[in-house]
Amino acid sequence: QPFVEPVSILARSRARRAAQTSVSLRMATLSMRTHRPNPTLVLILAAHLIRSGVVAAGETEQRFAQEGEKCNDNLSPEYAVLCEGDMECRTRLFGGWGVCARVESDAGPPPMMYNFPDVVWHLRCDVAWCSHFTKYALPYSVEFGTSEYQWVADFVEGTAKELGAAVVLGKPYLRVNQTDVWEAGYFSANRFTPNPMNSTLCSCEYLSRDGPGSPIRNTDYLIAQVPNSAHRPFAEVCAPFLRACPVDNRTAFGLLDVPFNEMFTNCLPVTQEVFFATTSGGRALVKAAPSPLWAYVSNALVILGFSVFALGLAFAARGIMAHDDDQDRYLSIG
Repeated sequence: QPFVEPVSILARSRARRAAQTSVSLRMATLSMRTHRPNPTLVLILAAHLIRSGVVAAGETEQRFAQEGEKCNDNLSPEYAVLCEGDMECRTRLFGGWGVCARVESDAGPPPMMYNFPDVVWHLRCDVAWCSHFTKYALPYSVEFGTSEYQWVADFVEGTAKELGAAVVLGKPYLRVNQTDVWEAGYFSANRFTPNPMNSTLCSCEYLSRDGPGSPIRNTDYLIAQVPNSAHRPFAEVCAPFLRACPVDNRTAFGLLDVPFNEMFTNCLPVTQEVFFATTSGGRALVKAAPSPLWAYVSNALVILGFSVFALGLAFAARGIMAHDDDQDRYLSIG
């Protein structure tokens, strides 16, 4: 499973202390019954009782975290950071640090799919750099629609191409300042082919730009990888892992695992569909987004303009020819 289901450190420590104390008491009782008290057993029993009392007293000083904050309930009680209320500490590595997330009492319907922030709608970009630069031939292309984006990447070795798609499952945020520096974040799902595991990846993803003309950065923090799920809808696969992502990329970097990074350059508006891809089962994986209305309107205006221009040239040519005919007729009469 992508996540290890957390068990309260307090419950584990209490159970462990109870078992240890019970064994010590039995051994001490057995020693007393033989009328030959064993000093070692008495010291062990005393140590367990003292330790139990100290830890129990320290439990009142336990630290707690809110939703989206850093947590770890696998440390000893004096160092553990637990989640408040009905939340649980979700971590991809047992014993590691995770993030507090609410436990849904009812599975409910799959999450909704949202649109991307409009700052990236219908952009086609070149990926000039990525974390896996030894795997992919750079640059490769990525294209944003309104609610999904797609990419096509050549591998450094071989002739195959990677075709992938991603969607937004968590409500995105967008922050823009006066100098047009912006950052957007959301919970996303993506998959690609070829992929021997036929996996779907559920992630917290952040897009940002430092100003007009600067590259767009994509930072992707993997939350869960679900194998053998490429034939299922994105929302259905990632519903169990849907969470409130950290409030911004800087916070996520301190809380989540090492991200996958991409840098987008040469971003231009998209005016037509460009590519498709299918999974091994034949289901459409990448579906190009339709061209926006303004693209159709602009194309229609261009066609209309050329038509008027051509019609004007035709009338002008006809007028010149008629004038020449009249002039020749006048000269012949003269």
